[in-house]
Amino acid sequence: MGSIWRFAIRTAATAAALWVVIMLIDGISITIPDTPLYATGEYDNVLVFLGVAAIIVLLNATVKPVLKMIGLPLTILTLGLFSLVINAAIFLLAEWISDLVGLGLDIADFWSALWGALVLAIVSWILGPITGLLGANRRG
Repeated sequence: MGSIWRFAIRTAATAAALWVVIMLIDGISITIPDTPLYATGEYDNVLVFLGVAAIIVLLNATVKPVLKMIGLPLTILTLGLFSLVINAAIFLLAEWISDLVGLGLDIADFWSALWGALVLAIVSWILGPITGLLGANRRG
């Protein structure tokens, strides 16, 4: 039960961070599908944000460790800056997967993905203590 709760908290925090990214970065947007996802479509924007956030959380848990291991020499050589490229690659992969499943994350180019991944990381870092407290309270 604890891992599902942590996944839900991370997904909600990532959805909030994704909203900030879309507000700040011009080349990144989310389009809501024409057909309603749930009932009347009243909450489709929230569902799309949560869906894209779930994709990002799953990619961060599965693909990102592999990319970090493969890119370790470059990360060391660039004093950690290559990790931004890995985050941008995860963001672009999330766009591709969201297009496959019908969620509308649109990223204009690599630079938008790089800046978006940077903002996403900063906002997630800011939300980290809050999500950590929620996870700690739930475990007890």
